[in-house]
Formats: sequence, structure tokens, C-alpha cells
Amino acid sequence: MGVERYPRSPVVAITPLLVLLILAVVVVIAARRIRLPYTVALIALGFAIGLFGSAVGFTPLSSSVQSLLAPNLFFDLILPPIIFEAALHVNFRLLRRRAGLVLFLVFVGVIFTTLFTGIVVAALTSFSLVVALLLAAILSPTDPVAVVDLFRRVHVPDELSTIVESESLLNDAVGVVLFLVLLGLVRTGTADPLSAAAQFGYMTLGGVAVGLLVAGAVYVLHRQLSDPTVETAVSVVAAYGSFLAANALGTSGIVACAISGIAVGTFVVPRAMNAQSRDAMHVFWSVIVYIANSLVFLSMGLLFALSQLRNYLGLIVVVAAVMWLGRILFVYIHRPLSVPGRSRLPDTWYNVIAISGVRGVIPVVLALSLLSDPPPLPPGTLDAVVASVIGVAFVTMVVGNLAAEWYVVHSFGGAPSRRGGAGSPGDPGGGGLA
Repeated sequence: MGVERYPRSPVVAITPLLVLLILAVVVVIAARRIRLPYTVALIALGFAIGLFGSAVGFTPLSSSVQSLLAPNLFFDLILPPIIFEAALHVNFRLLRRRAGLVLFLVFVGVIFTTLFTGIVVAALTSFSLVVALLLAAILSPTDPVAVVDLFRRVHVPDELSTIVESESLLNDAVGVVLFLVLLGLVRTGTADPLSAAAQFGYMTLGGVAVGLLVAGAVYVLHRQLSDPTVETAVSVVAAYGSFLAANALGTSGIVACAISGIAVGTFVVPRAMNAQSRDAMHVFWSVIVYIANSLVFLSMGLLFALSQLRNYLGLIVVVAAVMWLGRILFVYIHRPLSVPGRSRLPDTWYNVIAISGVRGVIPVVLALSLLSDPPPLPPGTLDAVVASVIGVAFVTMVVGNLAAEWYVVHSFGGAPSRRGGAGSPGDPGGGGLA
């Protein structure tokens, strides 16, 4: 009689991730004490662990990175709660006041920086124009997680924080849609501007419609509920439901998730939830997003260490410089176009918006998605594009976040923020979780 063998415990498979999470807790506590952006601290730790793991041949680290940053897992499991939680805190009243600027940053900004970066990079490198535009589209989504965290530690005007957070949310969505359109162009080899514009419009507006429909359904449900646990579970359904439903309809899941989060934070939280339910949902989403961000940024540090970027240093420097120049240009273009005393911002605010254009995990995951079978680009070109994105993300996340920390503290002072979020749950015009 043979001995029955039980299947391997799932705990063994996720042990490296649990270890990383424990380290993340320690690093965040230390980062708070030395006033270092926690994202930079997590990336630095991940980078150090990656170098050590490579030296001793510790392979579970590499497999953990591949698991967390795998495009399907990241977009379907990890990204929706990050997007939804950030959207819950958007102050709709302030967003509406600065809607023109936010839409300018999102639509004009993404298109301008994609065209500018693509054309200049194609002129300065061996990339064709189509490949350079695809690279620029991959790099278009911003990821100012550290800047938003800084806003919550330093007294920064609520309006400025709303502008940066809203731009990031919608910028991610529009950037991913633009990437998908250009990727289709690369795969088919044919250019049809009208068809591309129609696809872009359908994916964006369709995502908005799905997000609003989901938020409306959530509002109706919450009017019938008073149990904090059930209401928190409904918010989870809203986050993943809007994302997956939009994807199933061929529209943008990120747009739907962001719009759903903004609508829930604006109308459902202050009008259909009691204080106990709001507090429970706030704690739940804070913990979920903390875990997700910690694992993602540690994995980014590991990826930077495990990637072979030495052969592409010159290309990385060129792409990073052109990309930053493009962002600076379009941000400051708004100033002469604005109306003095009404839509024009203080110069300090323009500087913060320009600095906050950090490229993070979404461009890296988009680049890694190109490694699918069959790949859309020749092997040499594909390696150069992926290495460029990873290298630019590393430079902007470290240098950009440290620059933002220094500038914001020196411009607005080091006093702790009185804000818990971008809005107040008791303000129907504001919205968001406390």
C-alpha cells in the first residue's frame, strides 16, 4: 500500500510574496522616520534584494516578479483596486472646477507627449516612427503614487492634489487605450486614422458609460443596505465588476473603474452610507491598496535589478530626457492659454504638475505584455523597447519622486497635512472617503 501524497500547499508557492510583504512593512516604517518617499524606499529594497538574489542564484525572486507583473494578473487582479481606491478620494467639486485643465492634461497631454516623444525619439534613434510612437504610448500613463502620498503628509492645497490625482487616474486610462490602438497598428501594418479615432472614442466613452451604470446600480443597492460588511463587499463588486464588464464589451476597463470610483465616492459614500459603513470601507480599501502597492513597488525594484539594462543606457537616457521635455512643454503651454485670475494656476502648481509625471508600473506591465506569443516586433527591437521602458521607469520613479519630495516640502512647508483624503464624506459636492 503506497503512501498517499498530498498536493503541494499553496502557501509554499506564495512564501516569497509573504516575505516581501513583511519587508515592506518594515521599510515603510523606516521611510516615514527618515522622510523618504516610501515608493523609493521599496524600490531600493527590491533592487538590493534582486542584486543579492542574482549573486546567489535565488530563483524564487524572479518567479515572484514574473507572477506579480504578468499582464493578465496585474490588469485583472491588482490594478482595479488601486484605480478604484484612488478614484474614491477624488473631490468631485474641485474636479468640476478644474475640469478644463484636467481634460487638457489628460487628452491633449497624452496625445502631445506621445507624438512629441515618438517623433523626436525616431529622429534620434534607430527606431522607426511607428515603433517610436508605440514606445511613447507605453510611457504615456503617469504614476504619481509617491507624490499623492506626499500630498497626504504635507499641507498641499486640496485643489492641486485633486488636479494631480485626477490627471493620473484618467491619464492611465487614456494612455492604455492609445497603446492598444497603436499596438493594433503595429500588428496589422496598416494605418487608418478614422478607424483608430473611432476605436479610441468607443473604448473611452464606452468605459465612461459602463462606469456610470455600475455606480448607479451600486447607489440603488446601498440605499437598501445598512451592514458595513455587505456594503464594503458591494464596493469590491463595483471595482472589479466595472473593470471586467467594460473589458467584456471591448471598452476600457480602466476608464470604467475610474469613473465608477469617482461616482461612488461622490454620490454613494456621502448620500447612501452611514458613518460606520464609510469607516469600514475606508479601512478595507486602505489595507488592500497598501498591500498591492507594496508588492508592486518591491517587484519593480526586483525587476530593475534582474533586467539587463547596461546595453541600453544611452537609449534610456535619450528616451527619458525627451519624455520629460515633452511633459514640461505641454504643462507650461497651458499657462498662456489660461485666463488670468480664473483658470490660471500659480507658477508653483505648474511646477508640481510637471514634476509629478512619473512613469511607473503600468508602462512596465504594458511593455512586458509585448513579450506575448507571437511578439509584435522583431526580437532586437522588442528587447530595446522593453529595456527602454523599464529603464525610464526606474529613472523617473527614483529621481522624479525625490525631486517632487524636495520641491513640495520647500514650496509648501513641512507641516503635516490636515487632510485624510481629497474629499470629505460629509460633503455631497466633494465626495471621497475620509
